[in-house]
Amino acid sequence: MKKLVGLLSELGFEPEEVSGGKRVNRIALRNCPFLDPVGSRTHVVCPIHLGLMQGVLASAGSTLTVERLDPFAEPNLCLAHLGPAPRTS
Repeated sequence: MKKLVGLLSELGFEPEEVSGGKRVNRIALRNCPFLDPVGSRTHVVCPIHLGLMQGVLASAGSTLTVERLDPFAEPNLCLAHLGPAPRTS
């Protein structure tokens, strides 16, 4: 998880871990560094961000994945929802 939050921070997303109970279950992204260049094409860039986050967690061998990304859940706030990673055989 630290690797993902660190990368998102380096990219300029201003991530913040959000706890639900005892565990972090969401990551709030308070800034999209790609918003100005992509404009209204969020249908293209948001799935790329979701895949990037899923890939970082998978490559780190995390037991978590990003199940979904809610773009603009609030103005200037996207929410990445975490859940258990799929089991591999």
